[in-house]
Amino acid sequence: MSVSSSIFITVAYADVFDYPLLAEEVRRRMVGTSLRHIPPYIPGVIRVSYAGEMFFALAGRSRIVATRIRRRVESTPKWNTVRAVAQVFRWIPTVCLVGVTGGLSVDNARKNDDIDLFFVTKRGTLWSTRLLVTVVADLLRLRRRPNETVVANKICLNMFVSEDALTLPPEEQDLFAAHEVVQMVPLWDRGGAYRKFLKANAWVTYFLPNAWRERYQGVRITYYGSVIHNTITQILRFLEPLARIFQLWYMQKHRTTEIISRGMLRFHPKDARIWVKKKFAKRLQKLDIPLDNVFYHR
Repeated sequence: MSVSSSIFITVAYADVFDYPLLAEEVRRRMVGTSLRHIPPYIPGVIRVSYAGEMFFALAGRSRIVATRIRRRVESTPKWNTVRAVAQVFRWIPTVCLVGVTGGLSVDNARKNDDIDLFFVTKRGTLWSTRLLVTVVADLLRLRRRPNETVVANKICLNMFVSEDALTLPPEEQDLFAAHEVVQMVPLWDRGGAYRKFLKANAWVTYFLPNAWRERYQGVRITYYGSVIHNTITQILRFLEPLARIFQLWYMQKHRTTEIISRGMLRFHPKDARIWVKKKFAKRLQKLDIPLDNVFYHR
């Protein structure tokens, strides 16, 4: 694949989310290859100067530059909210990592959007940790509830992963998931959980080698738990079967598209991968690039 084609693919994927890229972001997000410099002409891609910044967008899509600037501003109060809430979750010793996913992770959230959170839990405490996190979010009156329509700045407890099941399933290791991995913004972690998560998902380098490498090399040293934390963890492991039974019973009447497997709980009202693939494929058709050649691991 030529450099120009790779740049087009990179910009086209971001375009699905109305997200034109800066030059450094093009380099970092390059799909499947590294990039030293951006050529002066890229078929299907234009340069747009706005407020002193140079953006790369698909031809005919210059208007989304203003959209990105607006969403950057609308994301600010959401960051203030989620950073404060994440510090509260620090009191739960079995939470190893709290991260922001979705549009907010790249400052591309709309004013009325909720805030998607990702959690890594201690081994053997997946269900008990989720229960505690849910209780805390409810007490703060910030949790997005099922079927709720007014969700601006509410916390959506999207995904919980156990520290011994950090690798995403092979059937989900595609370009969509690769972006989700490297775009997740850790608010804090315990015991090096973020580095372990990135290492467990090193398959991302097939799709986004620059982004994964920069994330992994930029990880900071994190703090570890105390003796009291370890004692509480043991208690929660003992209560784990009860927490699982209770939550499965409660979820029976609310089940929709949740994914429940060993070491992972995922609660997405809609599977974004479906509509992302459809829109991405439509953009790739402009250069006759088959979706399967780009989206999946070959």
